Amino acid sequence: MTKDELLLFIEFNNEKEKEEAEFYLSVKGVELHRRILDYLGCDFEKSKIEWPKIANVLRTDKALRDIIYKYLATLEEYIRAFISNKYIDNVQQEFWIDGTSKRQENKIKTNIASGKNLFDVLEDTDFGSLIQQVKNLPIEDKKQLFGDFYSDTNLDAVKELRNAVSHHKLLAGCALKKCLIFEFEGSTLIDNIKNLRQLLPERYRYGKNGKGGITAELNKIGINLD
Repeated sequence: MTKDELLLFIEFNNEKEKEEAEFYLSVKGVELHRRILDYLGCDFEKSKIEWPKIANVLRTDKALRDIIYKYLATLEEYIRAFISNKYIDNVQQEFWIDGTSKRQENKIKTNIASGKNLFDVLEDTDFGSLIQQVKNLPIEDKKQLFGDFYSDTNLDAVKELRNAVSHHKLLAGCALKKCLIFEFEGSTLIDNIKNLRQLLPERYRYGKNGKGGITAELNKIGINLD
């Protein structure tokens, strides 16, 4: 679908809105906007979607990605800190892995064996390889990290969420992996955000006073997890 073809399915209140739409179609892509129209229920035959509704999805999606990325970084730092704090003076362990990545920076076992500082090794390891390493830790470490919320399924899901955010995918309607929220299984965006929240340290879930953290930041942009 070309830009001109897509514009036929967008309703504008004034010329300023049309100019804005044409700008964002150029810098964010026609296909992205087609997906937003599809998400909003456009049948691409007779119906039209008002531009402010499309622009709102763009703004909310950007704000949501920014918040999720911030807390994914927090989770990554937390995992690295836990492993480093526990093993930096006791690195002779059988559970270190080199993983499936071909990048030298991700070869945790090899880099530790070569005498590199554990914290430096973990800092250079990408998120996917770090998740692989967590899966190979002793079960008591995994329980200490995540409590009852630990499962390989939940770690795979949070890795997929990070990939989506890092590649600036449109999160609205994005296909994500299944995760476990208490006894419930789901794969929606909200399910996956709840999974991220439950893997975070308590203070980052709800803040020091129970009114902060990822929960409060999402509330500010109109997303209520509870």
